[in-house]
Amino acid sequence: MSNPRESHPRSADDLKGPPSGYLVVVPPGGEADAITLGEVLSIAFASWKLILVCAVVAAVLAGAASFLIRPTYRATVVVSPVVQAGMGGAGALRSQLGGLAALAGIDLGSGGRDKEQSLATLKSSGFARDFIVAENLLPLMYPERWDPVAKQWRAGEKPPSLELAVTQFTRHIRTISEEQRTGIVTLTVEWFSPELAAQWANRMMASVNDRMRLEATRNSERSISFLNQELEKTPVVELQHAIYRLIEEQVNNAMLANVQREYAFRVIDPAFAPEQRSSPQRTMMVLVGGVIGGFIGLCIVFIRRSVRAAGLHKPETDPPNGP
Repeated sequence: MSNPRESHPRSADDLKGPPSGYLVVVPPGGEADAITLGEVLSIAFASWKLILVCAVVAAVLAGAASFLIRPTYRATVVVSPVVQAGMGGAGALRSQLGGLAALAGIDLGSGGRDKEQSLATLKSSGFARDFIVAENLLPLMYPERWDPVAKQWRAGEKPPSLELAVTQFTRHIRTISEEQRTGIVTLTVEWFSPELAAQWANRMMASVNDRMRLEATRNSERSISFLNQELEKTPVVELQHAIYRLIEEQVNNAMLANVQREYAFRVIDPAFAPEQRSSPQRTMMVLVGGVIGGFIGLCIVFIRRSVRAAGLHKPETDPPNGP
C-alpha cells in the first residue's frame, strides 16, 4: 500500500527551500495605526474628568500667580507738536544773506519750527537721562537696593548705573507713539503707582517744553550777538537792513520762547492717575491657564493610551528549549 505522502512528488522549487539572507518582519497589526479627529474627540470625551481636573488646577495656579505679580498702572498724555510759522520774505533774504544766516545759525529755508526735532528730543536717551537725574528716579526704579531710612544704597548692593536705568526707562516704562495722519503724539508711562505714572507723564511734557524753550532762547541770543558784530562791519545800507530783519526775527523768537510755556508740544489731554491696573490681566491669565491645563490633560490621556497599546503588542518571549 503506497504512502499518501509519496503520491505527490515535490517539485524542484519545493526542494530549494526559502531563500537565504532575507528576513521579513510582519507587524502584529498588519497595518499602521491611524487616528481620526472623531476618535480624538471620543477619547477626550471618555476621559473628560481627567482633562477637566488638569484645566481647573492650571487655572487656579494661574489665578494665584496673578495675585503674586505686582500690579502696574498706565498713564497717558496726548499732545500736539507746535509749529511756529516762519518769517515772510525768506526768499529775498536767502539770496542776500544766505551764507551769513547759516553762520549765525539761522535756517532761512524752513517754514517754521521743526516738529521732527521736538519729537526726536522727546524720544532721545539724553532727555531720558536728564529726566531720571532731575526727578531722582533711581531709588524708585530700584527700591530693593535703596534704604529709604538711611537715604542711601544698601550695604553690599551695587548702585545701578545710569545707562541701565535709561535702558529700562525707555524700553519698559515710557512709550511714545505718533499718528502719522494727524501728527498727534501719545506718551504712555507704566508704573506700580498710578499717581507717579501720571506725574511722570505730565512732567516729561513740561520738561521737554522747557528744554526746547531754553535751547531756542540760547540759539537766538547767539545769533543776535553774531549779527550785531557783522552789522558793525558792514557799510552797505542794503545789507544792514537785511541784518536788521534777521535780528528782529531772532528777537521775536527769543520773546516767544520766553512767553510761550507749551513751546514744543501743546497738551491736548493731560495724564490722570488711572484707577484700573493695566497688568496683570487676571481674567486672561486664568483663561490661558485653563486652556494650557486642558491641553496637558489631553496629552496625558494619549500618553497613557500609547503606553497601554505598547503593552498589548509586546511580543512574548519563547520558553527555553529542553535538552
